[in-house]
Amino acid sequence: MAETPPPPPALVTVPAREAPALRLFVFPHAGSGAFPYRALAPGLPPWVEFHAVQLPGREAMFTAAPYRSMLPLASALVSVLAPKLDLPFVFLGHSFGGHVAFAVARALRARGSAAPRALVVSGSRAPHLPLGRHPLHDLPRPRLIDELRRYGGTPEAVLANDELMDLFLPPLRADFAIYETTTFEPEAPLAIPIVALGGHQDHSTRPEQIEPWREHTSAAFTSQFFEGGHFYLFEQSKAAFAEALRGVLEDLRRNQGTS
Repeated sequence: MAETPPPPPALVTVPAREAPALRLFVFPHAGSGAFPYRALAPGLPPWVEFHAVQLPGREAMFTAAPYRSMLPLASALVSVLAPKLDLPFVFLGHSFGGHVAFAVARALRARGSAAPRALVVSGSRAPHLPLGRHPLHDLPRPRLIDELRRYGGTPEAVLANDELMDLFLPPLRADFAIYETTTFEPEAPLAIPIVALGGHQDHSTRPEQIEPWREHTSAAFTSQFFEGGHFYLFEQSKAAFAEALRGVLEDLRRNQGTS
């Protein structure tokens, strides 16, 4: 029997606290739903409308089949985002989410659609670089759990709970498969600023893997690194990360006339 295709992704929205002038679309890391990223919304400028991408296979969509390749996922996201692109917008992607955001920005360009005012990538290897580690998506369950423990970001109570891992691992494996097997296709650089962020102690995505994002923009490129590992934005440096993100958005509004 053929596998049921994934449904369209959804958006988890936090309204702006005043008339919205800009939308922030957030693309979560591998295996994650939208919920952890909602914590970013209160620290945003009051004129920013927040949208976190909810991929099938997790949280409210946990019974749905996950996507397993980048092109169908990017195409589905373009369709989901299209009604929301009437305001200026910014993409933010962490880790795997940075690659998804990049693919969606390219897909929008290919369709002649509006472009993000900026692409903010966090803890994300530049997409043209080799993976730099062994693939995780097809590891036996015990080894994959050990790798997740090494990465951090997943509570030990979750890693040790077989029932929770039964729910968590299938979409995680699907996301890892996309991240680890997508072949980079050279294209012209994006004509939008790219801001690349990372953690100083991130052993999975090192600064030398993040800085080459500069090759994917013909506009401005900036980078900044914070104390912490791969999930620095939720841990040691969450306040500093929130301040940096707020600064990016305020600069865009000031310099690009989004008011």
